[in-house]
Amino acid sequence: MGRRRVENGYYGGPGFSLYHAKGPGGRTALPPHFHDEYLICGQLRGDEQCHVGGKLHRFREGDVVLINPQQVHTGNARGDEIEYVRLYVDRDVVERLTEELGAPNQMPEFTSLRACGQRDLVLAMAHLLELVQRRDGTVEAVTSDQPSLDAPTTMDVDTALQQVLVWALEGFSNLRTPRVRSTARVGHRKIARVLDYLRDLAPNAAPSDASLDRLAHEAELSKYHFVRQFQRSVGMTPGAYLRTLRLCHAARLLRKQPDPIVDIAAAVGFADHPSFSRAFARHMGMTPSQYRALGPL
Repeated sequence: MGRRRVENGYYGGPGFSLYHAKGPGGRTALPPHFHDEYLICGQLRGDEQCHVGGKLHRFREGDVVLINPQQVHTGNARGDEIEYVRLYVDRDVVERLTEELGAPNQMPEFTSLRACGQRDLVLAMAHLLELVQRRDGTVEAVTSDQPSLDAPTTMDVDTALQQVLVWALEGFSNLRTPRVRSTARVGHRKIARVLDYLRDLAPNAAPSDASLDRLAHEAELSKYHFVRQFQRSVGMTPGAYLRTLRLCHAARLLRKQPDPIVDIAAAVGFADHPSFSRAFARHMGMTPSQYRALGPL
């Protein structure tokens, strides 16, 4: 018996998550959002497009998309002949890897949004996906003359993950050249200052600490001009950005701490479990329980 990959599924491991999409189920349009992890997306088949920094970018088979932590983007696959692999990597994993590599920038950021014609890197991501699926026993059996393969070890998965990460960071980030500008850089100095302020806020900070008046004051702009400049520079409204930050923090807590989900919801400023679960599912594409089941980071 041989093996084939299951379509449209999430998978996890220490410090990373994978999402595999194939066929019509992978065409779901994604509104402006961001994640707390590094995102590497390998386009196996079909075309995809997304807005980043207010600009439309298109990706084709063999391309790799590279998104930094907390970099706002959209997503929209085109056509039924679509297949891609998304790899989300925790920042702690990247920091440990850069220390091992002896790189001068231990928190590198991608300096290229699109890496064209990276078929070998895309195939390396597909190989990582296959290893994780075989490890978890989630691949489907198909008739084949080939014997079944033994389940990969943790070392096999870790080695494949490191290969993809080193490839992406060495080739398309400021890992060795810290002064090279990241694609996530916000050009508006006053809006960049507000982003730093929001990122430093406690997830359950008082509403007055993140009110529109307070944020406009931090930016030294009128409320009207602040909202316009924030949305133009960042790609989403201040309120949406703050809610997404809280959901990102919740995602980390779900896979790093055993606290009940209702306690995590309260810790990131949600009034109750149901409203948190609905918001989390819209953001992550799965419920908090399903995300926690991917395993610890």
